[in-house]
Amino acid sequence: MDPEVRRQTEISIVTHATKILPELGRTNVLRYPGAPGTELLRKVVSNLRENLCIKKINIVFDHKIDCNVSCEYLENLRSFSAQECLRLLISPSASGIPSQITATTAFNLAVECVSSNYLVLWEHDHLFQQKIDWDLIQAAFDSGAKMVRFNRRINKTVVDLVPECVTDSSISQKLCRTDYYCNGPFVAEKLWVRDLFRLATRNPPLFSAPFGAFVEGPVNQIMMRDRFNMPEQDFYRVYPIYLYGGLGALPVVSHFGDFPGRRARWTKRFKQLLGLADPAG
Repeated sequence: MDPEVRRQTEISIVTHATKILPELGRTNVLRYPGAPGTELLRKVVSNLRENLCIKKINIVFDHKIDCNVSCEYLENLRSFSAQECLRLLISPSASGIPSQITATTAFNLAVECVSSNYLVLWEHDHLFQQKIDWDLIQAAFDSGAKMVRFNRRINKTVVDLVPECVTDSSISQKLCRTDYYCNGPFVAEKLWVRDLFRLATRNPPLFSAPFGAFVEGPVNQIMMRDRFNMPEQDFYRVYPIYLYGGLGALPVVSHFGDFPGRRARWTKRFKQLLGLADPAG
């Protein structure tokens, strides 16, 4: 039987051509390696269709209207979206606005534009490594989950400035419970994640550090406050977030971010995807 959650889910992919982070300076513009072309985005869309089996896909573009690369990317996105039967939505911004703010606005549009009960939110620099078990996701939502994050690192507790506590789930050995939100790919109830994202719009971050960096910073700050001050069972009732895979499970998605520290790996993988490099190199 086709799981109900899958039938009621659509995908929103958030993309941009350039990114400006105030702490790096206005002259240090980070570019999505595929932009202004759409070859990589085509790989992402194909990967999602293959592993999620969902037809309805939205492309939400954080468009810097005063940036030539962004304008060229927009024209290519229009052609690409028409060819692939995708819905293209534009979130207009400008180069003088920190990307922490423009990305937060685009993420909110990516949620608001969905007409279904559930959505998969996807940043443009991720790929699935395997097909997803929708029966497992259905079981999670039937048991009270509001979000299932697709793990992009091994499922285990992380001790960091903003820690993540990962524990067994009573739903299934193939799921973990977590007390942490991440902008990485996930499937969630639309109305629940819409309200979660509204926490970020109260005080949009202007920096990339703990409690900064787009939507996840301010959301995790509120979640950590509640983690400190609420009884554990109440906290998990308010934030029923799960990780795909059991404890110790390997990542089901790969992240090839475009900021310093990941550029070399990202570029190498990008060339492999386009057949320009040895896959084993």
